[in-house]
Amino acid sequence: NGGCAQTCTNAEGTFSCACNDGYTLNADGTTCDDINECDDQNGGCAQTCTNAEGTFSCACNAGYTLNADGQACDDINECDDQNGGCGADVECRNQPGTFECVCAPGYRHDVDHCVETDECLMGTDDCSANALCTNTDGDFTCDCLPGFVGDGQTCDDTDECSNGTHDCMEPA
Repeated sequence: NGGCAQTCTNAEGTFSCACNDGYTLNADGTTCDDINECDDQNGGCAQTCTNAEGTFSCACNAGYTLNADGQACDDINECDDQNGGCGADVECRNQPGTFECVCAPGYRHDVDHCVETDECLMGTDDCSANALCTNTDGDFTCDCLPGFVGDGQTCDDTDECSNGTHDCMEPA
């Protein structure tokens, strides 16, 4: 091979060595070293570049797939495949590289379905301390206790004496 590591080209009275794609000719003019394409702008790869002897390859992180150009990464819409595994009554929302399972307000995600949240039991309601919290399907209501008036979130003491709704006996 004329002392060349890879390719020898004969010319009248001389010869020259060359290297295959992915290699560079050393200063000695005969040996070749691998080019690490990943050192130059990540080899053009959008996410992961892996150097190999004489070549390189691009790969994508979880949640992405390698584009036909071999360099770009396209988001996988996990929601397109069996609702992302979220369950029938759960909304699957695609996000770059991932997805999330979302329940309607008043519900929480539990494994593969949504369950109603009892805001009253959990103490996440916004009812007044002077109100009764009643759990409903996906929501709750607040009603002021007897002797209080308001919208349930705010309950003010009723002054039965001044508004004449008291049960007191009038003095004789």
